[in-house]
Amino acid sequence: MLNLKREVKDIKRFNQIILILTQQGFGYLLGKISLKKIFKKKRLDSSTDSERALRLRKTLEKLGPTFIKLGQILSLRPDLLPKEYVKELGKLQDKVPPFSYEEVEETIRQELKKPVGNLFTDFSRKPIASASISQVHKARLRDGRAVAVKVQRPNVKKIMETDIEIMFYIAKLLEKHSKKIAPFRPVKIVDEFRSWTEKELDFRVEAKNAKRFYKNFKGSASVIIPKVFDKYSTQKVLTLEFIDGIELHNIIKVKGKKGYNIRQVMKNGFDSILTQVFIHGFFHADPHPSNILVLKGNKIALVDFGIVGYFDNYLKQKSISLLYGIVDEDLDAIVDTFLDMGLIDEGETDIESFKECIKAVIEPLQKSELRDIKVSYVLEEILDIALRHNVKMPLDFVLFGKAIVEIEGIALEYEPDFKLIENIKPFIEKLIKNEAKPVNMVRDFMKNIAGYGRLFREFPVKFSSALEKIQRGTVKVDVEDTDIKRLASDIDRSSNRLTYGMMIVAFLVTGALLVNIGRPVLYGFPLASLLCFVIAVIFLITLFISIRKEGKEEKR
Repeated sequence: MLNLKREVKDIKRFNQIILILTQQGFGYLLGKISLKKIFKKKRLDSSTDSERALRLRKTLEKLGPTFIKLGQILSLRPDLLPKEYVKELGKLQDKVPPFSYEEVEETIRQELKKPVGNLFTDFSRKPIASASISQVHKARLRDGRAVAVKVQRPNVKKIMETDIEIMFYIAKLLEKHSKKIAPFRPVKIVDEFRSWTEKELDFRVEAKNAKRFYKNFKGSASVIIPKVFDKYSTQKVLTLEFIDGIELHNIIKVKGKKGYNIRQVMKNGFDSILTQVFIHGFFHADPHPSNILVLKGNKIALVDFGIVGYFDNYLKQKSISLLYGIVDEDLDAIVDTFLDMGLIDEGETDIESFKECIKAVIEPLQKSELRDIKVSYVLEEILDIALRHNVKMPLDFVLFGKAIVEIEGIALEYEPDFKLIENIKPFIEKLIKNEAKPVNMVRDFMKNIAGYGRLFREFPVKFSSALEKIQRGTVKVDVEDTDIKRLASDIDRSSNRLTYGMMIVAFLVTGALLVNIGRPVLYGFPLASLLCFVIAVIFLITLFISIRKEGKEEKR
């Protein structure tokens, strides 16, 4: 049994949390995890998943801002919770009463080392938004520029740290005593929440994210990112350019008005997500309606950059394969992609059952028109299947999938005829064509060549180390000395062939890129391009001769 007094410092807050959990019908659960002494009444739970999810949301609302924030984070994680819970927690509203203007002034004075009046010509006393961690005030700099000033709530860090400490204690008990909840890894969930909270409490992290978005979308005709004012930003104060727009959930107010086309707004919003993920490799992972503003000319502005995701080349390629599999209704491509990306414990995952469940989702789509396919439904179902089969997906892919679900849900609410799949297909096809261009192939080759070089440089040392371990007897393998020599020789030949192959590809691609450079020419071809092709052919002939020679030696 974990020691309560050692694990939890604020016993009063702990008792308050336990009381609320009991009042909300979670007494049966507390009894299972050895907290039954704290209350007397206990009952079995016979409610459905949907009913339990609703009760959980209402409980989190009563427990306060830290727990509301936890629920919001969990609503982004269909890899951790069943879809009924994810949907219900998505309804949580992080709205709390504002703190006083005097506290705002004091925080700004402490952080920026000057009183509000010396920094701004105008500063609204009433916040334009108020949440659990901070509130936002509209202000004007001394040069006349309008800004939004985000100020951290006093003592919020201490309050959240206390609640997270209690969360850890309860999570450890749940993991130890509840067979139903243990597979959801509650301790890991709380640990991730703590990590995200630490980042959200440091406004410098959000400022850094905002700057990267600003740079990525600079010059965009459809996406606006507010500029960060470093001089007026610290760990607890963040000053951004003020964007005068309409929150996406209020878009119905401008329907039919000049300068606004809801369908085009939705298309721009979705295109921006695809661009962030597949072009920039850095995306807004919490695109709910309050974080997307609509501007005249069908432009959108993104705000609140606390939660972001990252896509490396591997995730890009796998996600393209997945989306293309959905577009083409290719069951094998979808299953293979998920199995490639997922971390699979063969002892816990029934792969055949996983495939059958995916098949049950995809097969009905093959009888539908392309335009009728709902991407969010497919992604939601597949992520839920992955959860039930213990196929653990990369976090950033999960965040991307949730962002797609969120965007399509918003689009269908305000523009029921919007077909997301019709926007995905041309974007993915264009992306695939672009990646196939020689210049991009060379770029990817050059990115990887350092890794290949390191592999070849380290190989002799690592191989020598392996031999030493075998000689010392620390690695138990039944291999004759002649076998080791033959293995070394085979690996050496394979390394040489791989090197020759990469050089051939490099010179062929470079030659193709130089075709259009013009003079000097020889036999109608640019000389530089022709030279690259000749070198590639020489390498190819050398490789061919080497392979034949090795074949003859093996026959002897």
